[in-house]
Amino acid sequence: MQQKQTLVLGGTLVVLLIIAWISGVFDRNPSNVDVPELDLPTSEVTRISVTLPDITFTVEKQGIQWFMREPVDMPADSATVTRLLNELEDLSLNNRATSNPDRYGIYGIDSTATTVSLTWSDGAEDIVISRQGRDYMSIYVKIGDNPDVYSTNGRVTVSQDLDRWRDRQILDLGTGTVMSARVTRPDDTYEVSLNNGVWMVNGQPGDSLQVTNWIRRFSPLSADGFFDDIPVQILTDPSYRIDFSTSTNTTSSVQAMPAESAVAITLGGSQFTYRVYESRLKQLFPDPSSLTGE
Repeated sequence: MQQKQTLVLGGTLVVLLIIAWISGVFDRNPSNVDVPELDLPTSEVTRISVTLPDITFTVEKQGIQWFMREPVDMPADSATVTRLLNELEDLSLNNRATSNPDRYGIYGIDSTATTVSLTWSDGAEDIVISRQGRDYMSIYVKIGDNPDVYSTNGRVTVSQDLDRWRDRQILDLGTGTVMSARVTRPDDTYEVSLNNGVWMVNGQPGDSLQVTNWIRRFSPLSADGFFDDIPVQILTDPSYRIDFSTSTNTTSSVQAMPAESAVAITLGGSQFTYRVYESRLKQLFPDPSSLTGE
């Protein structure tokens, strides 16, 4: 009888140990005495490589501006890059979750994680970031070659949409610089010009408020996305075109055509074809009557 009880107790102990291992009891460290301080020189970072489950991209800083280098070479969205660096700067480590590589997957340090590689003048660091944390205000991270995985105070959100990291600004005409515009549409062409402070449309007085509001759409003009599969050469003879002349003796040409339930648009001399919503076509290339108040 006693032997049977011993076997039952022994079996129960084994089961409890297995449950404890699965739940991570042996990984937990209620003390944060040994938790290192995360001190990243984010203001000195000049290069960032981000490895997501489905894509890898790199941005690089030149002067005060960020540029994407891979997979395309173009200006990056500086606001998105700055937001990432600010979130990393505000991040602090809380407790060690595990140091066992076999258990990394429990904390999202696996193929679903994001790796952010930072480079500055005299150093570099890799941060592996989980998609989820212990709550909505935290994540799990692994720093460099350190085998420890830590829970954090604060979150880092890395957009998996590559377009969010690319600069969507097509052009910025500024305020009060446009002197004239020639608008070409499939069925008509008309001129808009400033004459002694009065906006004229095809030589007739226009509605100054409507013309001013229309020009503001290009100050700046930002895209909704990109058409990487439509080369800019296709837009050399577009259905829609605007040629702006400014007070600084510069010209800008906006060219567009309907494409795939949207509008493909580019700026003369640009290497990139942008995408804007189809509903914006009439806003950017309006009927001349809408600028005269008719």
